[in-house]
Amino acid sequence: MKTIVALLCLVALAAAAPRAVQSKYGFPSGRVVGGIDALPGEFPSIVSIQRVILVVSAHVCGGSILSNFWILTAAHCITESPATANFQIWAGSHDVSVSEDSRQVISVASSTVHPDYLGGVNPTDIAVMRLAAPLTFTPRVQPTVLPTPGSIPTGPSTLAGWGSTGGAIPTTSNILQKVVKPLITYAECEAAAGVDSPLGPTNLCTGPLTGGVSACSGDSGGPLYSIQGSQQIQIGIVSWGWIPCGTVGFPSVYVGVSHYIDWIENNTN
Repeated sequence: MKTIVALLCLVALAAAAPRAVQSKYGFPSGRVVGGIDALPGEFPSIVSIQRVILVVSAHVCGGSILSNFWILTAAHCITESPATANFQIWAGSHDVSVSEDSRQVISVASSTVHPDYLGGVNPTDIAVMRLAAPLTFTPRVQPTVLPTPGSIPTGPSTLAGWGSTGGAIPTTSNILQKVVKPLITYAECEAAAGVDSPLGPTNLCTGPLTGGVSACSGDSGGPLYSIQGSQQIQIGIVSWGWIPCGTVGFPSVYVGVSHYIDWIENNTN
């Protein structure tokens, strides 16, 4: 019964994802549930991915800066958008509802999705975007730090994003949110998710399974960090979870970045 309920509750994390995807896996369209406002410039590697239709742009996913020209995100942020969609990235942002001197807005020239990605939700939910012009690094715009290939993170993790605050009807946050979450083992995650879930061994999972703290819609593609001293090491990419966000007994699921270092390097020159 738990597996059936879980599958019915899984929804795509990408904001404004097509209805067919929302009804099956991930989070519905749209703050980090249970989080607080981040400080301006606290996470200089995070970006807001904006989908542009005519002259109107809207936040759809998070991402992280790999280099001046490259952004790391979730594959479904790209594939579940209309073919005619254009993307921009907003780097150096804190409050996406106002004009900010720190913000750099650059169009996305092309995207590369992992070849094993099957659409919807699966463990290879990873992609890179190439920018049409280079970012200028500043105190509020910096590249992310990638983990050691194949490493298994432990300890607490920190999630940041502009996604939904949760509930049956998503309420988005204009100000970047953050929350500290415990990592749970793959065995714990598999038991909670159920054997029929799209979970794979390259996924990372966070609790708490007591509910009330979760990634949510609009957080897709954004970074999960392990804070080690002064370094924010990106261990995960927000991929999927359950609705309502922060449901008791269910984890948030991420792409484990350490498993894809070679692919990232090979596809970003």
